Amino acid sequence: MAQPYNIYRSGPTVPADIVTYRHNEKLVYVKPAETYELALDMAQKEFAEDLAKIPREKIGFSVTSTFGAEKRHVRISESAWASAIARLLRGEIVDVYIREDPTGKEIPPPTLPPRYLEIPKVTFPGESSSKGKSPTSRQPRSTPTSRAGSPSHREHRRSWFGGAR
Repeated sequence: MAQPYNIYRSGPTVPADIVTYRHNEKLVYVKPAETYELALDMAQKEFAEDLAKIPREKIGFSVTSTFGAEKRHVRISESAWASAIARLLRGEIVDVYIREDPTGKEIPPPTLPPRYLEIPKVTFPGESSSKGKSPTSRQPRSTPTSRAGSPSHREHRRSWFGGAR
């Protein structure tokens, strides 16, 4: 497995004097908490409008690590808090989020991918929009070579570079 880079130090650890907590695209510099419980206190204080009434077991922390060319969100467990925070660089981002599952088994990503528009069904003249029609009952369509010899096709042929030919 590829080792993460850009987030963790590989040399001797000197605790960062400041890290960045991020919640719902709001950022705040904080002194790294020595324990997970202190980190929860700090998160609820700094993001009080969103987290003050959220049960502590539903609040989670994660960092973004790069594995090869892929960026992944990695949850920081209570048992790994001190080691994980000690390896962060000065100003690194620690995502603060609300867990969907109180056990922490599923981590919602801090940001979701874009939603794509649905393509509407287009019905052309002469086509039936009924779904019960079997594929074998369709009329065969003409192919470009079968149309090439027709008089109407020759008269109305268009070029990709403009105008009729």
